[in-house]
Amino acid sequence: MKHRKFFRTVPGGARVFNFPVGLKVCAVAAFAVALSLSSAHSLPWSWDMWSQDSVQPYEEPVLFPRNSISTDGGKTKLEDRDKVELMEKGPVPRNNESVARGAKVYKEQCAVCHGPGGLGDGIIIKKGLGFYPVNLTTPAVAQRTDGYIYAYIRYGGKVMMPSYSENISEQDAWHVVNYVRKLQKPGSVKENQ
Repeated sequence: MKHRKFFRTVPGGARVFNFPVGLKVCAVAAFAVALSLSSAHSLPWSWDMWSQDSVQPYEEPVLFPRNSISTDGGKTKLEDRDKVELMEKGPVPRNNESVARGAKVYKEQCAVCHGPGGLGDGIIIKKGLGFYPVNLTTPAVAQRTDGYIYAYIRYGGKVMMPSYSENISEQDAWHVVNYVRKLQKPGSVKENQ
């Protein structure tokens, strides 16, 4: 068996540790493995997008913190639902400005479930999550009062739809009602001007 020297003398008389080539390769490989394992746990972006907080289907929207101020200064106190549902016409006139505002709010809050045209074919259906939002253009919905549609927005559905009272103000909810009426009867925007 050949005896190995673990130290060698370099010019100038200094002694340094003499690594065999195989040992150098193993040391470099071990260092690389240790570095990769330690850095794998320090990469937060590997799971952040997967395990983030989000609103699940049928879950109530996130509520504003207590004592927070709404962006439009409106109140979030709800009226008596039974009285609201009996209102044949909403207090906001159905004109082009109201319908335009209702379209904007509808696209932000409602289209994901009810679809851009109100047909109940929003992106939620395409994800196959097992529930089917109402087609807002059917005769059954068109026969409902403005107050009934408003109540569904502000109080939530009696079966599935969550309340949007924290997300949609009273005024905007009436604008959405006017927009839904336009979806039900295209060309009827000017009837309340």
